[in-house]
Amino acid sequence: MLYRIKDSGRRASVRAIALGLVAAVAIPIASARPVRAQVVDQVAASVDGDPITSHDLQTFATTNGATVKAPNDPSNPTTKAALKALITERMLESQVKKYQGDIQDAQVDAYIANLEQQNGVSDAQLRAQIAQQGISYDQFRAHARMELEKMDMIDKEVREKVTITPDQIKAYYDAHPNEFKVTTDRFRLAQILIATPAGASSADLAAAKAKADDVRAQAAKGADFAKLAAKYSDDQSRNQGGELGYFSRGDVLDPIQNAIDGMKVGDISEPVQTPHGFHILKLEARETAGEKPLSEVSENIQNKLMTVEAQQRFGSWVQTDLVKQHYVESNY
Repeated sequence: MLYRIKDSGRRASVRAIALGLVAAVAIPIASARPVRAQVVDQVAASVDGDPITSHDLQTFATTNGATVKAPNDPSNPTTKAALKALITERMLESQVKKYQGDIQDAQVDAYIANLEQQNGVSDAQLRAQIAQQGISYDQFRAHARMELEKMDMIDKEVREKVTITPDQIKAYYDAHPNEFKVTTDRFRLAQILIATPAGASSADLAAAKAKADDVRAQAAKGADFAKLAAKYSDDQSRNQGGELGYFSRGDVLDPIQNAIDGMKVGDISEPVQTPHGFHILKLEARETAGEKPLSEVSENIQNKLMTVEAQQRFGSWVQTDLVKQHYVESNY
């Protein structure tokens, strides 16, 4: 089963700006490897006196999925584009130092869990892959922290200065009716699974049920469901606070569907037994077929419009405010 990572619209849109426009060095999962080609190294540019060599340029391009066949050729359009992106990257890395210390370890953990989910790898597989590339896990985490610091910087320097009015939201809603139609009833779930092995004894089942009852009682008393999932759940979704995503009728096992049918949004079920164990379910949203009302989608529209506007402002911020704060020389 595939699981979705819960991410606020604000963080997701900031991430889109940071990773989509900054041309930041992607955290390597499998594709980025040291460049072995023999290149006559020369200084292509410098940022605050720190040189950028042709080898740096080729490595940067390769890491970001591009091919620079002529890193020493200043007339090559691909070379020019890569150099501009790398200069921007260096300026951002310098600027982001102002935001160091603002990112907590838990945020780095969530960021890495997100990457693992997106790339379909376990934590052990990720560690093995980065080790094969000659990168230590501490280096990997440091890079992840820097990416989060960049997002935080862009949020404060660009996105927080964008204002989207209610009229803009309404205009977008009216102009894109198909975007807000639900074709079938569906529901969004989170769960905490207390797993039981195949052929479990009566004693094992009783122990698992007792544990599930205790966890459910904690949730019913107001304990944070996501934290309970991270602590107790035996399912992979624990890395996303128990989030499972959206389902339609018929997508889930009958005992789970029967439990959901009697729940309201926000309800937490009693433990539901299936061959996998005991499921504690939280109904997070329910959608019925038809057009979603504006009140329900206005926040998503606002985030989308803010992202578009921030992307446009980001380029201006780099070329004006950011450049003025750094000394850049280019030989291309």
